[in-house]
Amino acid sequence: MANTGIGYRNSRSLISNNPASFSGLENQFFTGEIGIRAKLVNYYGTPINANNNSSSDITFKRFALGIKLAKHWGTSVGLVPFSSENYEFNAPQPVLGTTGEFTNAYSQGYGGINRVYWTNAYELFHHLSIGINTSYLFGSISQKTILENPNTPSTYISTNRNTFLSDFYFDYGLQYFGKINKKWDFTLGATFANKANLRSENHITILNIDSVALKDETLNESTLSLPNSYGVGFSLTKNKKYTFVADYKYQDWAALKYSGFNYSLQSSDRISVGFEISKRKNYYNTSVETGYLHAGLYYGNSYLNVYGQSVKDMGATIGVGLNAKRSLLSYNIILQYGMKGMDSHNLIQERYFNFTLVLAYREFWNTKGVKMN
Repeated sequence: MANTGIGYRNSRSLISNNPASFSGLENQFFTGEIGIRAKLVNYYGTPINANNNSSSDITFKRFALGIKLAKHWGTSVGLVPFSSENYEFNAPQPVLGTTGEFTNAYSQGYGGINRVYWTNAYELFHHLSIGINTSYLFGSISQKTILENPNTPSTYISTNRNTFLSDFYFDYGLQYFGKINKKWDFTLGATFANKANLRSENHITILNIDSVALKDETLNESTLSLPNSYGVGFSLTKNKKYTFVADYKYQDWAALKYSGFNYSLQSSDRISVGFEISKRKNYYNTSVETGYLHAGLYYGNSYLNVYGQSVKDMGATIGVGLNAKRSLLSYNIILQYGMKGMDSHNLIQERYFNFTLVLAYREFWNTKGVKMN
C-alpha cells in the first residue's frame, strides 16, 4: 500500500511502519518474514543516452520475527536495510579554484547502513497502544573518484574514502483504535524519532597513476546526524474486509544546515494512501484471512535540493497476498513503479520498477498464561 501504515493494525502480519502496531498480533502465534527486492532503473536527462541509461540489482529487503509475549504485549526483532548506496558513472567535474574549468571524472560508490531492531508494543485500556523501537545502526560506505589531470590527460589521481558508521537509534509510536459502529473500525496513529548522531570513522587513501600512496590516513572520529522525524496516519476498515489507509511523514533535514557544491539538504515530506481488500473464510465461527489485494499511491519531496530544484518522488504500488494451501507459508508479491527527479535544470530523472517478494511463516506458539482472543 505504498508503504502506508502508521495507522494500520494487522493480527497476522508484521507491520513495521509504527512500533505500536505489534500489540495487535494474534495471541499464541509466531510469525517470521523474509523479503527480497529486484529493481530496474532507467535514467533520463543530459548527457544520458541509450547506451548508458539503465541499471538493475537484487537486494535483501527484510528479515523479521514477531510474537505476542503476553495478552497485551507484542514484540518483534529483525534486520532491515536502513540506507544504501550503489552507483557508477563518468561525468565532467568542475575544478575547484578555477573559473569554468572541468576535468574528466569517474565516480563509484557502494555500501549502506543496516538496522538491527527490537520492537515492543503494549496495549492499554483496550483502545490505546504505545510502542518503542530500539535499533542499532551499523555499516560502511565506500566511495572512489578518479580524476584526470586537465593539463596532462594521461595522468590520473584516485581518491578512496571508506566511512564506517554505527550507533543506537530510537523511534516511538502511538495508536488509538476502536469501533465506529458494527461495520466500521478505525485506527489513528503517530510516530516520532528524535535527532540522533551516528559515530563516523573515515579512512582516506589517495593514489597516483602508479598506485603510489600520496596519502593514507584515518581521519578523526566525527558524527553523522539524523534529523527529527514525525508521522501521522489513519485507517478505516469496513466489515473486516475493506481497508483505506493514509499517511503523512516529515523529516527536518533543513535543521542540519548541510550543503555542498550546487546542492543542500532540505526538509522532506511524503504523503501516501492505500486500499486493501481482504479475502476471508469462516472456520468454526471464526473469520480467517486467506488472501488480500492491495494498492497505493505516494508523492513526496526528498531531502535533496540540487541546482535550486527540489527532488520529487512519486509512484504507485499494487500487490497480492496468498496463503499456501498445503503449508504454513504465505506469499506477498508487490509491484512498484515510480519517478524521481526531473530531466531538466541539469538534473537526471529516474524511472524505476521494483518487484518485491515477501515470504511469511506462521505457526502456533504454545505460551502459558495467554488466552486466545
